[in-house]
Amino acid sequence: MNVLLLANELRYTCGVTNHILHLSRGLTETDNVSLWIICGGGNGINRFSDIDVNIISDERFLHINRSFSGFISAIDFLTRFIRKNEVEILHSHYHYGAAIARRASQLTRKPTIQTNHGILHDEGKLKHFNAGKYIAINEHIKKYLLENKITNEENITFIRCGIPVDLAIVPKTLNRKLKIVAASRFVYDKGLDIFIEAVNKLPDTILDKADFYIAGEGELEDELIELNRSLGNKINFAGKIVDIYAFLNSAHVLVYPSRSLNEGFPAIITEAGATNTLVISSDFVGAEDVLVNGVNGLIYEDNDPDKLCILLNEVISDYTKYAPLSQSFYEFTKREFSIPVMIEKHLSLYTKCLM
Repeated sequence: MNVLLLANELRYTCGVTNHILHLSRGLTETDNVSLWIICGGGNGINRFSDIDVNIISDERFLHINRSFSGFISAIDFLTRFIRKNEVEILHSHYHYGAAIARRASQLTRKPTIQTNHGILHDEGKLKHFNAGKYIAINEHIKKYLLENKITNEENITFIRCGIPVDLAIVPKTLNRKLKIVAASRFVYDKGLDIFIEAVNKLPDTILDKADFYIAGEGELEDELIELNRSLGNKINFAGKIVDIYAFLNSAHVLVYPSRSLNEGFPAIITEAGATNTLVISSDFVGAEDVLVNGVNGLIYEDNDPDKLCILLNEVISDYTKYAPLSQSFYEFTKREFSIPVMIEKHLSLYTKCLM
């Protein structure tokens, strides 16, 4: 079958890109799918160089560049592209692309699927949900689709974003110091300022037992570096990480301090699960569907650096007490975020769309 994925950008520091990377590799390795990706650009296109996928970068598909004339031009381009390449399924991974695909589908009579990687609450001129079928990656997204009467349950397929997981758990090496990390895009919703404030509140006796790192890139980089400097400079900035698994394998704790109201489910958390890394997370919307406080991770109240500081203090003081939580989350991740299961469910949905 001929499948086209639409993405806003393909980037290095991006959970959606990570998902499309794993999805693309899995689909093409089945030898049942010829795959194209149309995206608006991004610095991570070369991450797909070893996958048998045709990537077209076109700024008309970039959400930030949206305009009425650009929207019409993108529809025209996509319609011609579908016909020329005999594309059978249009699968969008962002709402602007879904809107373009839906209109092109009306001209080509091809089925549309939209994977929802989050919930945007501020409506613009285009609907945020714009497809014949939907993939919900976490329970709270499916619940949102149903409660807001966006579609019927028969049009929703629940598929978690699969990630690579070692068949056997890799134990953490306990050196002189723990390594505690955060990794995300440098934007307000990710809450990295909360992590910076919490770490810089820790007493010296605790700081001596751990090293702290922030990995990633984004628009707030200068502000975050300055905030860290002004509070005591207790965190190291690791820059853009090409191999996030190697980064997490060397870490003991991942802190995810999100204040977002529209997360899907962050890839970095499941990547921490895959690498047996203890997760400390805020109680962002959707976290409760995967993380259970005291069972497979630790949860604190969002936007509260003092409570995060208390948790960090406890974990650093007695890491071995909390290590079993990461082992529990590893088992959960291996079972629930399986790439083969993800691919099988996508192929099943694609087949149903073509019947």
